[in-house]
Amino acid sequence: MSRTVVWVASIIVLTVWAAWLVQEFVFEWLDIPWKSEFLGQLGDTFGALNALFSAFAFLAVLFTLKQQQDDLSRQQAQIAKAEEDQHKKRFEDIFFQLLSVIRENRKDVRFANSKAYRLANRGTLHVSYEGHLAFQAAYREMLYWVQIEAKDGKKLDRDQFAELYAEKVHVRYESTLGAYFRLVYETLDRVERDKRLGRDEKNEFGNLVRGQMTSFEATIAGCNALNDFAKDFERLVNRFRLLKYARQGGVYNELTNHYPPETFQGRETRRPPIPDVKHEIDDDIE
Repeated sequence: MSRTVVWVASIIVLTVWAAWLVQEFVFEWLDIPWKSEFLGQLGDTFGALNALFSAFAFLAVLFTLKQQQDDLSRQQAQIAKAEEDQHKKRFEDIFFQLLSVIRENRKDVRFANSKAYRLANRGTLHVSYEGHLAFQAAYREMLYWVQIEAKDGKKLDRDQFAELYAEKVHVRYESTLGAYFRLVYETLDRVERDKRLGRDEKNEFGNLVRGQMTSFEATIAGCNALNDFAKDFERLVNRFRLLKYARQGGVYNELTNHYPPETFQGRETRRPPIPDVKHEIDDDIE
């Protein structure tokens, strides 16, 4: 029922009501006998019709209330949609600011290989590497100690592997490595805890963070997350599959012992991790 129909019905009702008011004068003007008793009896014969009109009037009221309720629901839905869009816009702004901070903070990461590593790898410079090269140097250091343990015939469990990373890599440059991974943790945790983002949207944000990482950085992140000082960073490494592009080799093999297979896979495939490559590391920091 449209508004036009409601208006037409209202006009008809008002017209009938006005005609009832002036009926006596009209009958007298037309010289027609007018008796109220007769009209009362005649009106009684329309009792059923009156009940029908009352029912129609009640239905019209119900329809009007339904229309108002629908209008209110649409308005509320529009307001909720606008609030959700504003929230996502604010979230995106904050997220990309954090992503920019991550990139800037990466430049401040420092790492120099240990004396034991330099003695075992002649030609290694005794310098403090920065940024991406710092993560590559940290990876080389971790790989060296993993290979030492393997030569001794030791099979590292989770705690031993985490302790090896903490002792040989992390504690030596905790001020920069720790700060950097805490920032990555806070960014991913903010994404995961947001109640208005859908799972696919969260995956997209997680992919953006993962895409910022080099293979060396992803590998070191996996080592870092196994330690107690990383809080529940391991949960986020698993959730956002940060080890998909981790560097293949000895450290990678150890990580596969301590993380579920999906952590190393993309969401578009169920394929197993790529086999080890022949050359584990690049030579651009030598």
